[in-house]
Amino acid sequence: MNIIIDFIRRIRVLFIRQLISHKSLFPMPETAFIFAPHPDDEAFGCCGLMQRMMAEGKRVELIIMTGGGKSHSGCCSLSEESLVNERRRLAVKAASIYGLIKERIHFLDFPDGGISKEYLEINRLKTLLNDLLKDNTDVAVFYPHRKGEGWPDHIHTSEIVADLCKEMQTKITQYEYCVWFWFYSCWRIDWKRARILKMNNEEYRYKQQAIDAYILPKAPCGKPWSGVLPDVFVEANRWSRELYFEVR
Repeated sequence: MNIIIDFIRRIRVLFIRQLISHKSLFPMPETAFIFAPHPDDEAFGCCGLMQRMMAEGKRVELIIMTGGGKSHSGCCSLSEESLVNERRRLAVKAASIYGLIKERIHFLDFPDGGISKEYLEINRLKTLLNDLLKDNTDVAVFYPHRKGEGWPDHIHTSEIVADLCKEMQTKITQYEYCVWFWFYSCWRIDWKRARILKMNNEEYRYKQQAIDAYILPKAPCGKPWSGVLPDVFVEANRWSRELYFEVR
């Protein structure tokens, strides 16, 4: 049964790629805030975009909501603290590959699997966002696709950020990016809002290296620190293009 399901997933990926191949990219903002639910989501979803912006002299800030401490839940005896420390170290290493300095990475402490606007860490996020918005007028935020991501942490991250944008005095352009979108069977999508970033050879190469920086290093149990990710998921996210959606 899993073989059939994976086959259907691969067909869906190919269909979507063909459907959106003619799409163009949005105008690059001067500043982008990338919101990643866990360390690695930014590499899968936005690595090409971040490289393109930095190459054009624009500002990128990466906000990682959780430490990803549940990635080995039910697997082994590794403590959450050890997992969080290592996954954050890998985030910094991956960022160094595609050119984002450590000072532009902001680690928050929402619980893995429990991102919620009711959690006290929301106050720290509000303060951070207000600080980052100072003296910036052309700002865009990027968060996971709200309908197609499947994972609660991804959906709740998007909802929280979208709500915060409404509270801010500064006008903020919003975009959704795709990570687990490629894996879950979500078909009811507004394709008119779709935008495509076509990576050049260098951007694509560094994206592959950044992904590998996350998924190749092994924990003492022998499995990747990020957990074992489905082959279909990894293959889909290794595409030479990145899919975004305008939020209207």
